[in-house]
Amino acid sequence: MKNNLLLFCLSLICSFAFGQTSHDLSPCGSPTARSPWLKKYQENPSEYDTKDNEFLYVPLTIHIVGSDNGTGYFSKKGVLDALCTLNDDYAESEMHFFVEGEFNYVNSTEWNNHDSVPQGYAMMAANNIENTINCYFLADPAGACGYNLPYAGIAMAKVCSTPTDHTLAHEMGHQLSLPHPFLGWEGGVSHDGSVDYNYSDPAPETVLYDYTYFQQDMLYLYADTIIIDTTEVERMDGSNCSYAADGFCDTAPDYLNYRWDCNDADSSSTVTQHDPDNTPFQSDGKLIMSYAFDACNAGFSPQQIAAMRANLIDTRPELLENQTPAFEIGDIVLSSPINGENSPNLNTVIDWEDTENATNYMIKLEILLSSTSSVTIANLESTESQVTIENQLNVGSTYRYTIRAYSDYYFCDSYVAVGEFVAAAVSDVQNISGLQSFSVRPNILSASSSQIFVHATLNTPRALEWTLTDITGKDLNSGQFSNSATINQTIDVNNLAAGVYFFGIGDETGVAYEKIMVQ
Repeated sequence: MKNNLLLFCLSLICSFAFGQTSHDLSPCGSPTARSPWLKKYQENPSEYDTKDNEFLYVPLTIHIVGSDNGTGYFSKKGVLDALCTLNDDYAESEMHFFVEGEFNYVNSTEWNNHDSVPQGYAMMAANNIENTINCYFLADPAGACGYNLPYAGIAMAKVCSTPTDHTLAHEMGHQLSLPHPFLGWEGGVSHDGSVDYNYSDPAPETVLYDYTYFQQDMLYLYADTIIIDTTEVERMDGSNCSYAADGFCDTAPDYLNYRWDCNDADSSSTVTQHDPDNTPFQSDGKLIMSYAFDACNAGFSPQQIAAMRANLIDTRPELLENQTPAFEIGDIVLSSPINGENSPNLNTVIDWEDTENATNYMIKLEILLSSTSSVTIANLESTESQVTIENQLNVGSTYRYTIRAYSDYYFCDSYVAVGEFVAAAVSDVQNISGLQSFSVRPNILSASSSQIFVHATLNTPRALEWTLTDITGKDLNSGQFSNSATINQTIDVNNLAAGVYFFGIGDETGVAYEKIMVQ
């Protein structure tokens, strides 16, 4: 409990954010000191187990925060895209993040747009799931792109969680002990930015940073005066790399504490800096823990990777209880409708084969307006390899559907398949294999009528199912015919209000419909 209180109070002065200027959100204000654990680790890394050449599977709990009325959620597609990028960013580290349990939807306008990190801590304290890393996606996490509360969780802004953003990977690095490579420069030469600095000048020997909220004694949390500490500025010759800045000798000096662009050739900073010996250098934008723009980022250094793995194994062993290897998702094989064939404009069934290692599917349906434009009309989810489109489609229009398969371990949009079909009037669609004739009589009923006669012939005996739907596609009644090659059966259709209805027959090979009008 004491540790939790300390971590909460640490957050009072830190916005812990990793932002992009294009999002108009603050950059990261992660702790301006190496943690006691990281200092001890860096004194003798060889004493720590990193389980080299083993994949480490790390569980996440995903919380999606919205307004009090249940609106404003980050889309499931958006979350999957963010998680895909996260695993891509950590691929070299041989760490793979997976989702433990269902997504947790939280309805709270206050938490969805909170203006202070303590509010975020309250959100995490109320919703966190033990033995996982808790990740929250919301509208505005204290004016930042994201922040990390050690041992509490990560808060992410939706606008900073796109497939090209590396913010989540950056915050996950903080969660697993990594500081910024420019640690100590968060306030510039002085902790509060009060001293101007010219990058053309040699850097000072030391910089000052605010250490008030990183003391072990809880009384310091309520001190009226701040505590300032001194750290050496990292030199290009590597003479102090093991204890200056982030303490990693394979991350070059970096004094840039703002969002910066990089050179295309090598992702180095466009700004030239000078170390205390007046040696010129440029910062490495490939490092995700830097403040370089996302397009510059590529990953983590070997020493950063080793530290994250050691931190996970040494301090968070409860996260590694489930180390079941993950298996990639197989190819999605479409069944019907495909290749632009006709399909009924009511209750269209999209069917595909069960996909290897997939547990869930997302289906997007679009109407094609031209060869270059379309409009999405439905987003569906399914745990089965089939879905029914309940929208009434426009007869004669071409529709495209995209199926995305995913599991608790694999989320990327590389696991997709795309099909097209043309919506046809239900009475014109007879796709049942071997169907030779089909009729419903009478097809114009009075309100007092109560029966219809169904006739159908097949080339082989089969047991077909039947459905009666209204014009919206709502099922009103259903049943099954006996196993036969010829159907001649009277069916009761009582109490139908005036309107248009569809009587359909079908099996796994297709469906056929006849229109019924009640006057």
